[in-house]
Amino acid sequence: MNMRFLIIPVFLIVALFVGEIPSSFGHGLGSETMPPIMIGNTEATLEVNSSTVYTDVDGKEKGIKQISINFFESFTNIDSNDVKPIDNVTFEVELIKGEIVLINETFQRDDGVLIMNLTPSNNEQVQVMEHETFASFFGLASEQYNFEGKVFENGGLYEFKISVITINSYDNVLSDPVNYELGISIEETTRYEINDVNYGIQSLGIITFFDQITDFDYNTDTKEITFSFPFEWNQKTIDQTTVIHEEILVPKTFGDLLVSKYIATLNGFELPESMVSIDDFSSDDRLVHIVIGQNELQEIFSNNQFNEDIVLMTIKPESDLPLSGVTENGQFKINLWWDGELKSGETSILYYDILDTFLKDRPIAVSYDLKIFYDGKEIEKKTGVSSDSKTQSNSFEFFTPSDVSGIIVLKFENLDDSKVANLQIPVIVDRKDHSASFDYQIPEWVKNNAGWWANDQIPDSTFTGGIEFLIKEKIIVVPIGGDETQDKSDIPEWIKTNAGWWANDQIDDKTFATGIEYLIKIGLIVI
Repeated sequence: MNMRFLIIPVFLIVALFVGEIPSSFGHGLGSETMPPIMIGNTEATLEVNSSTVYTDVDGKEKGIKQISINFFESFTNIDSNDVKPIDNVTFEVELIKGEIVLINETFQRDDGVLIMNLTPSNNEQVQVMEHETFASFFGLASEQYNFEGKVFENGGLYEFKISVITINSYDNVLSDPVNYELGISIEETTRYEINDVNYGIQSLGIITFFDQITDFDYNTDTKEITFSFPFEWNQKTIDQTTVIHEEILVPKTFGDLLVSKYIATLNGFELPESMVSIDDFSSDDRLVHIVIGQNELQEIFSNNQFNEDIVLMTIKPESDLPLSGVTENGQFKINLWWDGELKSGETSILYYDILDTFLKDRPIAVSYDLKIFYDGKEIEKKTGVSSDSKTQSNSFEFFTPSDVSGIIVLKFENLDDSKVANLQIPVIVDRKDHSASFDYQIPEWVKNNAGWWANDQIPDSTFTGGIEFLIKEKIIVVPIGGDETQDKSDIPEWIKTNAGWWANDQIDDKTFATGIEYLIKIGLIVI
């Protein structure tokens, strides 16, 4: 098979007349199959897929992002899964990330299949690698086009503009090329370390399947996670976006966030419960999926006008209890709660339901062991058979010794005599909550300033300077944390968005104050 990687010269003048062909659009998935389109008597389909191949290079793991572009006839033998390729296809491909054109080249493919490998490197500019060198070094197939650059270290949204110039013969140039615009999302995981007063250092994470996360914050008081990423709020983007999919990684050592339900918002609008789902089948982290379809995005866009081209998402527990989890074998789900606070030197009662996930979370009667550990030592134990009643929960009354304070771990083990039906949930005895009684004092007239700033009527420096003065004069009172100042020069867009919502009474003083606390934390407001 011939391989070509070239710029098509302008003196190719033989054209195949096919009439006007519309452009097609897609956006935001790890793969896209575009709608079929007629080229003469051929009904053709473009399919673009992405995957990541991980390879060890000099002791470091590199993720090579592989993009495959396949142009083929739509109709094939219904008794076979094979597709009929379109021969001698010339592709013009423009690859864009963050409004920067990374690749703008023309390719000829005898079989209509183009494979591009995007390899992370220290090169600031994207470079073409020798095919043979790349293939022999990484062990990948040789019939691929290979690019390397620092930009490929990250995932996120890669935008493609693809034109089909020829089909069936490289001399047959389409008088109206087929044009596609689409986005391919490559998974990117970012971790954020937080220091919780009760659970200590925890590593929260965001897996984005749309675009790179630009800002992240965790409110230790409200237990709310806030993050944002670029999104152009216009009809073209909505038409191209099939789905927005984000995943929140919650360590299973962080009991406060191992709740049974969450509330999520997008730009201040609460999302339906059906768009938020919990996946507890990973050993280290709980995955919380937020999936917003095109219809919901269209409804949000049609009914609102946003000043900033971002998506600002929040997620927080619907309530502090019950906590929940799934056993290692995935068969049993346990909901756990109690009344009041767990305190040392006192008797407490734990309540819990044991549910069968295979029976749509129906209560089930199974044997189990429940052990309580503190500092690695077992301090209490109960063995029993769970209730299968929908109205009668299980309970365990126990006394917490006076020298037990902080994290205790509840271990449910050997459910239904299975050695892999185990679950552990960390909880807090003698909970610390320094900000619970804090009184946020923000005068109403400050909202005018916040509204002006949100609408770009005053610059960032004026807003931060004014807030700094008001705090120093004790006109505004907010708690000042002890975190180290971070090196950051720009105000995140979500803080400005919050200011606008606060000015319009869409959020309360406490929520707005978290933005001020953040500006103090990163050093943009100095007290």
